[in-house]
Amino acid sequence: MPLEPQHAFFLIHEASGLTLVTLLVLHWLWALTGHVAGGWGHLFPWFSRARLQALLAALKALPTWLRDSSAVDEEVMYPLVGAVHGLGLLTVTAMALTGATMVLTMAPDGAMGTLLHAVRWVHEFVANFMWAYVIGHVAMAVLHQVRGERLLTRMFNLRAR
Repeated sequence: MPLEPQHAFFLIHEASGLTLVTLLVLHWLWALTGHVAGGWGHLFPWFSRARLQALLAALKALPTWLRDSSAVDEEVMYPLVGAVHGLGLLTVTAMALTGATMVLTMAPDGAMGTLLHAVRWVHEFVANFMWAYVIGHVAMAVLHQVRGERLLTRMFNLRAR
């Protein structure tokens, strides 16, 4: 009996999700050994008055930066960049943990108990934030490139040909 397309896509979703969980665990272990540029406070500024004030200053400067990036010092925007990356890391971690929980604890027949239904709801709810994060992240990278800041060129080591 051939596998129906929706089942094949779901199996790909599960397999890629479990692969990403593995990579995420490795990333967290790497980060926990002191490899976070700017320190943990850069990603999670919520626990420091000074970092929160810097984040608020970046948010206030954002409309000006959107009109003309050269009008705002890069250092002013740095706290916002870190906070956005920290929120992305938390979002992908929530997706990974809830997805792995479902895959690893679901009954073989696909049945789910009440708790697993709650985990599924959280997974699907957080997925909206994940999509917003990915789309927003790509859009900002393209904006940088279009403005001549050559971010994508540097990221992918592209040269003008």
